[in-house]
Amino acid sequence: MSRVFAIGEKYRERLEGPLAALGVCALWLPDNPNVDTRLSGHADLMLLDLGGGRVLTYLDSLPDIGLDVVKVEGQGRAYPDDARLCACIVGRFCIHDFRISDPHITGFERIEVRQGYARCSTCVVDEGAIITSDAGIAKAASRHGLDVLGIRPGYIELEGFDTGFIGGASFKLSPERMAFTGRLDLHPDRARIEAYLRGRGVEPVYLTERPAFDIGSAVPLTVSAAAGISCP
Repeated sequence: MSRVFAIGEKYRERLEGPLAALGVCALWLPDNPNVDTRLSGHADLMLLDLGGGRVLTYLDSLPDIGLDVVKVEGQGRAYPDDARLCACIVGRFCIHDFRISDPHITGFERIEVRQGYARCSTCVVDEGAIITSDAGIAKAASRHGLDVLGIRPGYIELEGFDTGFIGGASFKLSPERMAFTGRLDLHPDRARIEAYLRGRGVEPVYLTERPAFDIGSAVPLTVSAAAGISCP
């Protein structure tokens, strides 16, 4: 078994080199034609890993890499219909606006919020901790016993929009490493974010020297083979 990270092909030029240098295996996803072109490379709008090798996706196909792939329908171009798979799984919990969720998202304790872009809004530190600028997510997650670092919104780039989100600009490489697409030097809560991560035994890794930018995160997949995947 091996671990790969599903990332939008749109970000390959920026991230392939840094990821390869870290020994990270990437599955580059084609642009999603169902959504706004500004979000077409966002992996968290294209697929959701439910664990146990089961993956929900709007894509017509994925490489045969040992996954139980469930093709789902119903994604729309505009919010909230583009966000039906953008749920955030944290341990036994799933955070999402379940009024819009795809019905295949089952098997978790629900944390109900009014944020369809829950995954993009949430940096999952470990099974018991998250970082978010979304006050509704922070309140609901805390109420369910999760440890939450609330930060100020903004300071994450997203082309075509005023701002992106920290969950979309980060993903967990391993239990001890959290990747950020770029640096947090301009974020007023940078020191708090780094201290929080290190307090949970996680070291931040900055993939580029540019300011952090939202890519719709990277979806980690546990697979039985690496056919069709670009690996270092």
